[in-house]
Amino acid sequence: MLERSGISRNVLFYISTWMVISLIHFIIIHNQYALELSNAVAEVLVMNLIYALLGVGLWHMVKISDYEKLSRLEMIWRLAASSSVSVIIWLGSSYFILGYLTGQDDAYSLFLTETLMVRIMVGLLLYIILVSVFYLVINYENLREHRTREQLLQTMLYETELNALRSQIKPHFLFNSLNSISSLTITNPAKAQEMVINLSEFMRYSLSFSDNSMSSLSKELYHLRLYLEIEKVRFGGRLQVSEQIDELALGWPLPPMILQPLVENAVKHGVYDTPGASVIQLNAQITGPWLEVRVINNHDPSVPGRKGTGTGLSNVMKRMRMVYGMPDLVNIRKTEDAFEVKLKFPENVKDQSTDNR
Repeated sequence: MLERSGISRNVLFYISTWMVISLIHFIIIHNQYALELSNAVAEVLVMNLIYALLGVGLWHMVKISDYEKLSRLEMIWRLAASSSVSVIIWLGSSYFILGYLTGQDDAYSLFLTETLMVRIMVGLLLYIILVSVFYLVINYENLREHRTREQLLQTMLYETELNALRSQIKPHFLFNSLNSISSLTITNPAKAQEMVINLSEFMRYSLSFSDNSMSSLSKELYHLRLYLEIEKVRFGGRLQVSEQIDELALGWPLPPMILQPLVENAVKHGVYDTPGASVIQLNAQITGPWLEVRVINNHDPSVPGRKGTGTGLSNVMKRMRMVYGMPDLVNIRKTEDAFEVKLKFPENVKDQSTDNR
């Protein structure tokens, strides 16, 4: 429909342009040359209608031409030949039809003969204007089509990379959870069963989002609590959680599973690397047009840390950059006894849904 409306607008513009040209033509020949009204009207209708029809042919000629592959000299020769043929067809057919319509009026025939050179110059000028405009329009359409294809490719690339990053997160967590369950099947089967139930609920949540959907802070917190319950079964009192959440921020849109890798890292580098109790802090507050979420874990600097691959944090940074198209949305701060990751989420997210399907 959009393409048809665009074509209709172009046709209307083309017709309107020739109507304006016809009006100017009529004013000149009727007032300046004092032609009879009937002869002036006949000339205006015949000559402009024929050139308008020739213009349609010129449009298709320009559209299918391979002018980009031609040398400058070849281009000049082609345009010279085309303009000569066009002007000859225009004047020849116009003079013939006008001679028939005016009944071989001697005065008007003399007028046509005396103004032949002027008409040739006008015909060539119209040719140059039409062809130039046609080339500009076609180049503009090609550029717009190229940009549309480029935007489509960028969107496809974005979706492919985003899906790849999200798919890396789920197996990463599932691998760690299954290891935990495996270790408990012998030592504590009841807790292993509890972990399986929690893991099932966790995976149901994480798989419920479409590729382009958005979650919310409240849903992400639910997701994180499921994860932490799974880990608490294993670590017991060694894993403690502290939450400071602004209730006004619970409906804030977030990319699904964007916080889980950070909490997983906090468990890995906090509980694993701390002999005693480890506290993971989840803070969320609204600051102006931003939601700031902090994930903080304590660590013992005297204990050698576990060396990770950095996949989780790297994926979070890439996803934030791809979803929001902004730099500096992830801030990392490390002190002697704490590690903090702060994420900033803008208030408005275009073309996203917060529905959890």
